Amino acid sequence: MTAQNAQAGFRGAGLVPFDPQAVISKLDVRLRTPTPCRPSSANADTWVSQTPRNPTDALSQTTLVKKRIARHQGSSPTSIFATVTALAKGTELLAHQLTLVTAEVRTLRQANEALSKRRRAKKARIRQGGALTVEDAHDVLAQREVDEQIRHDKRSREGGQNEGQLTTRRCGNCGKTGHYAPTCPEGVNMSSSSDSE
Repeated sequence: MTAQNAQAGFRGAGLVPFDPQAVISKLDVRLRTPTPCRPSSANADTWVSQTPRNPTDALSQTTLVKKRIARHQGSSPTSIFATVTALAKGTELLAHQLTLVTAEVRTLRQANEALSKRRRAKKARIRQGGALTVEDAHDVLAQREVDEQIRHDKRSREGGQNEGQLTTRRCGNCGKTGHYAPTCPEGVNMSSSSDSE
């Protein structure tokens, strides 16, 4: 570099002799709308590399891996390896959870199906005159008593006999008044003795 070359550089820039108009006339100014400033690369990654716990975390982790791979140019790949390891660990965790949940759903469906089969079988047996529970038997007896009472009242109305007389209800087990079969004290003794056998 020579002194003459340096002076020509200052003269071309408009510094020596000082001439601002020469500098402005050489500028190529194009007016345009300014673009918003981009955040620095440190602020661009809002997601911190960690093991994903749900699908949203997995997507964020994947995006982070893609950005780091795109930015990686000759620098150490340690951060990429750490991020990929965390992603793999999260994916493995989600896969294990999915396996457990799938097995639990399968078990619950089988239990639900068995329970519904049992309920259908009970109803079918009762319709066909099969076994009844004690409560169902009491209900059936009470219904029979009500039906018998209705038939009796109907016969007494149609026959004209016993007009003006009130009929008293009687227990279907012991024949006494004041209670009916499901609440019969003698019926309780009979059912408790049959249960013990």
